[in-house]
Amino acid sequence: MRPKRFCPFCQHILSKKFIEGCQRLYCPQCQNPLYENPIPATAAIYFNENREVLLVKRRVNPKKGDWCLPGGYVEMEEAPEECCLRELKEETNLEGDIKRLVGVYLSESPVYKSVLVIGYWLAEVRGELMAGDDSDAVQFYPFDQLPAIAFRSHRSLIDDVIRLSGNYKLRPVVPVEKLHFGAYVITSSNHVEIAKRACEAGARIIQYRDKGSDKRAILKKAKIIRNITRQTNTRFMVNDHIDIARLARADGVHLGQDDLPIHEARMLLPDHFIIGLSTHSLEQALQAQADGADYIAIGPVFSTPTKEDYPAVGLDTVEKVIKVVSIPVVAIGGLNHGNVAMVRAFQRDTEMTVKQLNEQFL
Repeated sequence: MRPKRFCPFCQHILSKKFIEGCQRLYCPQCQNPLYENPIPATAAIYFNENREVLLVKRRVNPKKGDWCLPGGYVEMEEAPEECCLRELKEETNLEGDIKRLVGVYLSESPVYKSVLVIGYWLAEVRGELMAGDDSDAVQFYPFDQLPAIAFRSHRSLIDDVIRLSGNYKLRPVVPVEKLHFGAYVITSSNHVEIAKRACEAGARIIQYRDKGSDKRAILKKAKIIRNITRQTNTRFMVNDHIDIARLARADGVHLGQDDLPIHEARMLLPDHFIIGLSTHSLEQALQAQADGADYIAIGPVFSTPTKEDYPAVGLDTVEKVIKVVSIPVVAIGGLNHGNVAMVRAFQRDTEMTVKQLNEQFL
């Protein structure tokens, strides 16, 4: 094979530079190494006994200064598993054992356009934690305090391990028993923009409720909102559509009285999925709890155009429901800033509404 002389991206003459422990081809113009085998890369996912994930802070571009999983490119004649453990050692000073393959994702790359990322779940690690190679820092992060993850493929791999574990305690963000605290934002109209503004203002939960789009459009917007919520560790719920909730890797699905029963929905969903249910009476609320709902919405409390088919239940019913059920309760329908969840109010002044609710309930 002829040696490479020119950068395939800018056509500048290549030189050699000592990078990551060996001499590599290097483009002075692009300021990037030219790997012989650039397409496959690996990432290591490890949870400690406190259910915290191991992350490294990047010393180099792309995404210099951001956090990601330990990992890197597979060398020539190196097995992906060997690469995963080698990169773990180089970046964190830890040695580990692979538990299983988690997933394979195509990740965007400013240098190679796309890179195939292979993720491995580690069973255990050994050694003294220490940043090295192209990492500036290495740290274990709790799931409710994750920083923004540099690469979507890495975030997806973290979510996959949560799903595979089947452990409710590994859910990111806040525990399910705290779902009723803070702003629960239900989107309407400009869904993506409302979700973005609400997350930036500190919303704890986003429910994507889209009654006007076809399923292709709903799925597209759901994936966009999922990426937005990941950046702020906000829980993401999809209204009605179990298939779209799964495809968009949401945290859960919110069902109505005319949707699939909860026990049948559970058969189609991973163990870690949250299921919420809309209820319109004390009897329905009690039944939802008995059927295994993680939380319920009760309403409409007052008449509202977003719930035209249901009569208002009133504050008395809401108070009774809160007293008799033990799962979280979200009140919806015709509410003001003194209540937990609103649809129209979030659309008019998203940031102020979210902040006022969080100040009141957090």
